[in-house]
Amino acid sequence: MKERNFEALEKHLLEMQDHEVEIIFIQGKPFIIQPATPDDIERINIGYFCMD
Repeated sequence: MKERNFEALEKHLLEMQDHEVEIIFIQGKPFIIQPATPDDIERINIGYFCMD
């Protein structure tokens, strides 16, 4: 069941437009979700790793 929920969330996140912002709650804790730009990633300075 969790895998199916994750797949639905993943699909929703991939369909988000650059200007959209979502708030999701995980165990009662809110998280702000939006597509990151290269500038966002550089500003946060934690790097990223992509595997295709």
